[in-house]
Amino acid sequence: MIYPFKGYRYSKQAGLLSNLIAPPYDVISSQYRKDLLNRSPYNIVNLTLPDSFDSDYHCEISQKLDDWCREKILVQDETENYYIVVQKFFYDGRYFERHGLIGLFDLKKSDRVITHEVIFNKYRDDRIKLLNATKSNLEPIFLLFEDREHIFEKSVRLIDYGEKIDFEDTSIMFAGCKPEILSDFIDKISNGNLFIADGHHRFQASLEFFQTHPGAPGYIMVYLTNLFSDGLIVLPTHRALKTNLTENQMKKIKDFFEVENKKSLKETIESIENKEKISLGVYHNKNYQVWTVKETGKIINLLPERYSNEWKSLDVVILHQFLIEKIFGIPSKEKLYYDRDPQLIVDYVNQNPDTIGFFMQTPDLVKIKQVSTNGEILPPKTTYFFPKVPSGLVIARYV
Repeated sequence: MIYPFKGYRYSKQAGLLSNLIAPPYDVISSQYRKDLLNRSPYNIVNLTLPDSFDSDYHCEISQKLDDWCREKILVQDETENYYIVVQKFFYDGRYFERHGLIGLFDLKKSDRVITHEVIFNKYRDDRIKLLNATKSNLEPIFLLFEDREHIFEKSVRLIDYGEKIDFEDTSIMFAGCKPEILSDFIDKISNGNLFIADGHHRFQASLEFFQTHPGAPGYIMVYLTNLFSDGLIVLPTHRALKTNLTENQMKKIKDFFEVENKKSLKETIESIENKEKISLGVYHNKNYQVWTVKETGKIINLLPERYSNEWKSLDVVILHQFLIEKIFGIPSKEKLYYDRDPQLIVDYVNQNPDTIGFFMQTPDLVKIKQVSTNGEILPPKTTYFFPKVPSGLVIARYV
């Protein structure tokens, strides 16, 4: 199910690897993209993120990739490897270390991959075009495996890491790994399911391209890490909705939620994290509040019967399917503004009249996995896995 490959990696000619890698394309702002390009003309963002998605950029990226391979900026390894990534970082005053593996996943085993977020055809189709043009996976999707015995971490303990990189707030060690070192681990995870953390659109794009194009790549490059790792941190993504909050709507809200006023953003975030019940932080008209569900059952009874109670009792579902759709009367697929930083949600609401900010509790990954295993799909950006897996460490080409 997971296989080694001869990856393409940056040569010494390209410069320092710390100047060449980047976060995944979908978390890079326009200004950050400029900053990355200033670090090196060969930064991977040249290939993963265009100036504008409105242009037909796919062939240009394909040509640039071919040029870099011809010029030996990118060089293919002579032997098949797995690639090991160790990320060391501080979060919330604590030190963490996360081990990951980059390899190829066999798309014929796609039924073993559990998805959990809705995808948008526009973004999937764009990634299909890029895959068709480049015949390459430029950055891995992020998968989780279950390994309570930590066989993987034990297997790679003595690897000699040839690359040690400081990137943003993370220290990264990176190395190729002989397949035989991981044979026991690969056998173990080949018997179980894998859970998508990040990369739903890219996974669906590769799968659909494989299924509809004879001779298309039957594999996709993946990064895997342990669901039970202490270094796996999942964070909430907060959101803002353009709408008014009327007196009548507030009256309905108070039928289902306890409403508490708060003095600051800090107090609001701390309050929702300390609540045992489902709670949302809210910012509107320069006022902070916490809305806490009174009786989850009352809301569950108003949501579609075809979904499980576990799905209906997640805070993102209650926000999207109950508050946004039923209380505000807005289709649940309405485009929202998203950000991991709650202060940026506050700033956005202050700059955009008639907008409400919502702050989410830290996701419960066990509940989300349970719901996803049942085949139920959650709203966009339900989870944010931190830190992101850097792009540019290795590329898989199928030409």
